Amino acid sequence: MNFRLNLITLALASFSGAAMANYGLANANLEKVDTTKWECKRCEPVNGYQGSVGVGGGAVITNDNHAANRFGGNEDGGVGELNADVRYNAESGYNASILTDRLGTGNGSANVSVGKAGVANAEFNYRTLTTWQEDNAFSQYVANGSELVNTGSLVQQDLKLERERYGFAFDVGGELWETYANFQREDKTGTKSRSVAGLSATNIVAPVDSTTDRWEAGAKLTGQNWFTGVSYIYSQYDNNLATSLTLDNNAYALANDPSNEAYQVVLNGAYSLNRTHFAGRVVSGKMTQDDDTLKIGGIAGFDGEVRTLDANFRVASSVTNRLRLTASYDHSDRDNRSTVLQGDAITVDGLSGDVEGVKLYDTTRNTYKVGASYRIASGYRLDGGYDRKDVERTEQDREKTNEDTLWARLRVTLLDNWDFGLKAGYSNRDGSKYDANRGTSEEDNALLRRYYLADRERVETELRITHTPIDTLSIDFTGRYAEDDYSESEIGLTEAKDYGYDLGLNWAATEHLNLHAFGGQQWIESAQAGSTVMNGTANWFADVEDEFIHAGLGFSYAGLMADKLVIGGDYLYADSTSDTVVSQGISVPYDDYYATSHSINFYGDYAFSEKMSARLDYMYERYQDSDYAEVGVSAVPGLTTLGYWGHNYNAHMVMVSFKYAL
Repeated sequence: MNFRLNLITLALASFSGAAMANYGLANANLEKVDTTKWECKRCEPVNGYQGSVGVGGGAVITNDNHAANRFGGNEDGGVGELNADVRYNAESGYNASILTDRLGTGNGSANVSVGKAGVANAEFNYRTLTTWQEDNAFSQYVANGSELVNTGSLVQQDLKLERERYGFAFDVGGELWETYANFQREDKTGTKSRSVAGLSATNIVAPVDSTTDRWEAGAKLTGQNWFTGVSYIYSQYDNNLATSLTLDNNAYALANDPSNEAYQVVLNGAYSLNRTHFAGRVVSGKMTQDDDTLKIGGIAGFDGEVRTLDANFRVASSVTNRLRLTASYDHSDRDNRSTVLQGDAITVDGLSGDVEGVKLYDTTRNTYKVGASYRIASGYRLDGGYDRKDVERTEQDREKTNEDTLWARLRVTLLDNWDFGLKAGYSNRDGSKYDANRGTSEEDNALLRRYYLADRERVETELRITHTPIDTLSIDFTGRYAEDDYSESEIGLTEAKDYGYDLGLNWAATEHLNLHAFGGQQWIESAQAGSTVMNGTANWFADVEDEFIHAGLGFSYAGLMADKLVIGGDYLYADSTSDTVVSQGISVPYDDYYATSHSINFYGDYAFSEKMSARLDYMYERYQDSDYAEVGVSAVPGLTTLGYWGHNYNAHMVMVSFKYAL
């Protein structure tokens, strides 16, 4: 028993120390505990087959395939799927399982595994993912391999990405050791929107065809109070298209994503010493790119190489039964060692006309954290901490930034049926002196402060409340507020606020009826200043207000028709809006930018017998959005778009499925 408890303690210690309270298993006193009653009388494994198999079919009715993002990747037309959860247990301890979820649809998966716990296991997995952006894009250019052919007239095209993932994994081990390996491949095909800058800015429907492979192998050793592991991870991205797209006889019209590869070597471990737990990890890696960039102007060739080093160390100690201390250190280094071969000519930006150069960015981050958790009295706990983050960059406006954060949280669980949690924090970021032209184009205003480099003060707070007035009713509330002040920025982001709330309710009204409801809102407000004069002070201002709303309710009722029928339903409402007002002497509001969705799902599940059941599902979505930035194909001189993409549709989906229990 002690050996098993130490393993669990070490596993918990490898995660955040803040999550480890005084109730850790390492502190348990089991000397006077009668463990003979711990045996689970219902946990005996059932040998043979168990589980269920189901098939379903139906139809989707819609005039906009954007609805497939709601209906599991299913487009307008017929739908079929296979669902299975079949397991087999042998008396020898070996087992096998087959698990499928909506297999046959645009977003389906399958998993097959076989083996014996603690000895050897093998697994195969498969998954499909489909994402629709638009089925009503218009362009006179149509992709033919890596060439865009000018058809001379507008052609309706889809913007759709399909991912197919498959792989395997296996592990072999004993009581104190384990080795494992896994492989995952993703084939991504479809189309996406891209832009080409030539005589005029032109949006195109660009092809996508790539393959990503990921291999991992490793080993683990476990002792009574420690464990350690080492692994090797290798990934390779292959773009199956040519280096660039050809457009109007220009072989270098647009660069495709370059093929590349990367590897990482990972070493991690943990050690438990009485009431103190240590955990650490070191990761060394390298990313390389052999494909050249487009050979235009001064760039003659490119050999990409970036080396990375990540390390972290954590310690957590229960000093007393009331006080627990934690500390951690994280280091991340990105060293760009790429080689750029310059030609005889210079490289000129096609839009601005400014001379360009290739910048090699290096970044080093160091993060230090200390924290404490103190149980003031029964039902009262106070947590607090201090964080420090140092970042050093090359070829940036600001070489160094430093951020300090203080936070505290009070948890109260003493009151009957109430659970309160209040958290507050303050952070301040500053850094080295600005050099506005360091590694950047001189057309930038010297007063510009990029938001991730600028001095910033941030205050934030969060309140969590859980209330169970009766045993069958639970109410959860979370409220949060954060404000960022960029008071030292004259040009750029000057202020930002993010606040909102979430409310949830679950009520077991009767033995057969369960009700639930939830809702929430979020507001993000930001203020920005700019200048139309080179290196001039601010003479225009923009205020952006984003609002997000979500709400839903549902029910389930069991016990109809002699307990053979279960019915239920859910309704979900989501709405997001963005309002922008630009002021330069007069205030000019932007046009509509919003998205609204209403979705409904009703179902009925009828049991013909203990082994066979049928289910009917009906889903509905009403979706509408608008983007003021979208214009007609040739509505703006010098710009060719893919047309207006606004969605406004009603979509329906009906599914009938049958399930058989083994």
